[in-house]
Amino acid sequence: MITFTINTLSERNVIMKTTLLFPGQGSQYVGMGKFLFVRFESARRAFEEASEALGYSVSRLCFDGSLEELTRTENAQPCILTVSIAAYRVLLENLDIEPYYCAGHSLGEISALTAAGALSFTDAVRLVRLRGRLMQESQQEGEGGMLAVHRLDSSVIEAECGRPDVRGTVAVSNLNGGGQIVISGLQRSLNRISENLTRLGGRVVPLNVSAAFHSPLMKEGAAKFAAELSRIHFQPLRHWVLSNVTALPYPDENFIPALLAEQMVSVVNWQGCMRFLVERETDRMIEIGPGNVLGNMLRREKAASCLIQSTDQEDDWRNLLSAGGRMARGTNYDAYLKAALCAKNYNVIDTASEYMNLIAEPFRELERLASGARKGESEGADWKNLVVSALDKILEIKKTPSLRREDILNRLGEEGGNVHNVQYA
Repeated sequence: MITFTINTLSERNVIMKTTLLFPGQGSQYVGMGKFLFVRFESARRAFEEASEALGYSVSRLCFDGSLEELTRTENAQPCILTVSIAAYRVLLENLDIEPYYCAGHSLGEISALTAAGALSFTDAVRLVRLRGRLMQESQQEGEGGMLAVHRLDSSVIEAECGRPDVRGTVAVSNLNGGGQIVISGLQRSLNRISENLTRLGGRVVPLNVSAAFHSPLMKEGAAKFAAELSRIHFQPLRHWVLSNVTALPYPDENFIPALLAEQMVSVVNWQGCMRFLVERETDRMIEIGPGNVLGNMLRREKAASCLIQSTDQEDDWRNLLSAGGRMARGTNYDAYLKAALCAKNYNVIDTASEYMNLIAEPFRELERLASGARKGESEGADWKNLVVSALDKILEIKKTPSLRREDILNRLGEEGGNVHNVQYA
């Protein structure tokens, strides 16, 4: 484990302290980045540079390939990085914005370092293709996997990972925040521990990966990755970039090789990164790249009161560009209230009085927000976070099945807000 103390540079005076968030693997989908490619020359150049560096068409993979092909780790990682950097270039070209911090989830940390000028884009796409290949080759196909666990404290999950029958073959790999912890390990051990975690009250969701990323089982791949990192000349950082390993900014570029290699075998402390940013009163966080995974996780954190924006869809860009970087909001709060009222109640455990006591407060919150919107009240910066949190709480109390619960939130987000494409990765 690498340890160090950080001497924070004097902070610049900025009107709005902005953080750019870069997604990792799991955010990919066929068609990602196509709007940027069609609309913006700078985005097309990013795709062309990546294709030239890799020797195949990245745009074909992103727009016309199969999801199975795109999801292969060695393909997904350079494609997600390309879409992220294309979006970053468009953002800087069209908005008067100066990011104060950059942070990326797993693979996204390399996107963040690229955006901060630590390495060239062509070096970055080659590096993440190698990273993906090494991560996949660290285990035989189907030997390893990952599970997202909800509703259990980290100490409970760690205790289960330390049981004699699974010790050394399964470990906590991601502290994602928003009530989500991910574990990685050999599939036979994950099957065993999944039953125990469910029995303890947890909600367990298998992730669509075939290896135990961010665990000691990646040791061989991490050693090879460290050797490749040692050959790259990293440049001084233009912006603060947070490390997934330490949940602190890199002191300087000299720490990059060791921390990126360690990230492959260590816990991704995304929750720690977000706490760091919230404690420093970040005003706005913009997710740069495909999907809304990071924004969704952040909205589930009660302490997150900053403006959360996306760059995934055409409407996201229309809002960003037309409003000078502030999202034009148009949430249908009545739709959230209707979804809460109409959702089937699967709760057969609590008594009627217990059920009503639990559900009364989030229902009142939804009614308050819907009533305010109907009266034409100016939408508060925290309204969207509150309405999503209240509905999510109601669905939890009603014991709505996880797939149905995610479908409701995704549909509402697609029809009238930011919260869509909910994933657990």
